[in-house]
Amino acid sequence: MKKNSRINLSNLESEILPDGSQSLYSPAFDPVALLVRLRERDPLGPLLHIDRERSSGWSHVPVDISRVVSDRVGESFADHPLLSCPAREKEGTSLRIRQDGIRPPFSSGVVLLLPFEMAELWEPSGGPFLGPQVPAVRIDCRTVVSFHGPTGRLFLPPGFDLSLLDPVALPPVSLPAFSSSDSPEIFAGHLDRIRGGLSDGRYFQVNLARRFEAPLPEGFDPLAAYARMRKLGPSPFGGFFSHRGRFLLSRSPEQFLSGEGDRLVTRPIAGTLAGPPPSGGEEPLLRDPKLLAEHIMTVDLLRNDLGRVCRPGSVRVSRLLAVETLPHLRHLVSDVEGRLAPHLSRKDLLCSLFPGGSVTGAPRIAVRREIGRLEGRPRNDYCGIFGYVSETGQMDFSLLIRTLEGLMEPSGGRISFGAGAGIVADSVAEEEIREIALKARTMEEVFR
Repeated sequence: MKKNSRINLSNLESEILPDGSQSLYSPAFDPVALLVRLRERDPLGPLLHIDRERSSGWSHVPVDISRVVSDRVGESFADHPLLSCPAREKEGTSLRIRQDGIRPPFSSGVVLLLPFEMAELWEPSGGPFLGPQVPAVRIDCRTVVSFHGPTGRLFLPPGFDLSLLDPVALPPVSLPAFSSSDSPEIFAGHLDRIRGGLSDGRYFQVNLARRFEAPLPEGFDPLAAYARMRKLGPSPFGGFFSHRGRFLLSRSPEQFLSGEGDRLVTRPIAGTLAGPPPSGGEEPLLRDPKLLAEHIMTVDLLRNDLGRVCRPGSVRVSRLLAVETLPHLRHLVSDVEGRLAPHLSRKDLLCSLFPGGSVTGAPRIAVRREIGRLEGRPRNDYCGIFGYVSETGQMDFSLLIRTLEGLMEPSGGRISFGAGAGIVADSVAEEEIREIALKARTMEEVFR
């Protein structure tokens, strides 16, 4: 692959901020190039990118990491005050503020990666998996490079080595050959069992997923694949993680949770159709009784989840049944807001909401048990969460859907992704299989 022209940073407008950090005008910032340079300096260190350019305009790459905690027993919250102490309305003010008021929401703090089965440690379901099969990860970040796309401003920590921003050449992306872990006939049989539970009143909705996996091709480079994924189009809540051979590449459309101080927002997606929006007339998403029922049940579940940890009377639905369009797909999205009770911590909050209602169903504990039995394997990072809590009290977590995850090993390794659909009483197997296939194609196109 041809190497890009070097950026002449010496000519860019810059500003030294009160804490010694620097702000540059650099609209050509490439987070993947920075990740490659960091890997060259420390091949064993964790690599992280939290991509919010399409949603909030921000992009974050931690560059100075003090500690990495791998956790299978739920202790990663215990010794960090940002997670275990009660959340205050204001945590303080970052010094990295330009004169025009632009402030990176994340310049230091913690990054969390929580696999789906972490919930078994907090609210056991009685299903086949007693805890996470891959560890949760907590990464303590001292400094972060942040980019603000709308203004083209790049925020750099004090003493940052500008050579880390040099462009890089990446190898061509190898092509995995994905196959499904089950057949459409097996999936349809699972739907029959779920319908029985729905008829008996044991469930109201169940999110059921299919898994697609492949052996890792020789020479596979997760960063080269991530660069290609980003070129296909920005995702609202994407990201990258790699450490000790484990990696994930996410183009998630869904935000699990955001907040500042005690103010919280969760934005569930439930209801998906393919193609561009109609040129005239009413949106079909808003005329489909099945999709509307699926979405409203998810919103009610999240209202209840927030109500468990928020101040009485503070929970409200500020946006209901909005239609958001991404390449290939359209989604129904709502915003549910609340204010965290003053005596509770962010750990309490995450335990109440995790895993996301849009990827489980209701009632959540019984549904998780059924998901484990029917899918027959742990979801691992799929349907988990990935994001940060900053020293200034802001947090932003994505839900890990539309996400490739894998493990690189000397003998080869594997790469996989999941795609699911919400099953309600009037679900039709062929339609649910078609929806899953649409979501799967958005991941397979990374390698076409």
